[in-house]
Amino acid sequence: MLTTEQKLLCSVAHLGWLVGLPIIAPLIIMLLASNGFVKNQAQEALAFQIGMAILGAIFGVLSILLIGLPFLMIIWFAGLILPVLATIRVCKDMDYSYPITGSFIRKNI
Repeated sequence: MLTTEQKLLCSVAHLGWLVGLPIIAPLIIMLLASNGFVKNQAQEALAFQIGMAILGAIFGVLSILLIGLPFLMIIWFAGLILPVLATIRVCKDMDYSYPITGSFIRKNI
């Protein structure tokens, strides 16, 4: 059972993009948290947000050629929906792993 503080820290890590800190919020929480579950959730949120930033930049450049527009829209949609789903799951005391970056983080870190 997670405490309210742990749920709040995980939620801030996942929803850092709402306040304009998509990479900084999970990084700070990952470095300062003492709980392993909170650190794990912050690591996954950080990896997801870094992945979204990289893919957004790549598809943003490709949108000049109109090739990247559909992918940019998919990335934008995933960047909005998946952190909200992560927050909902964490608030229900469930562990959440992002579809692609989560398995990479769990295997390598």
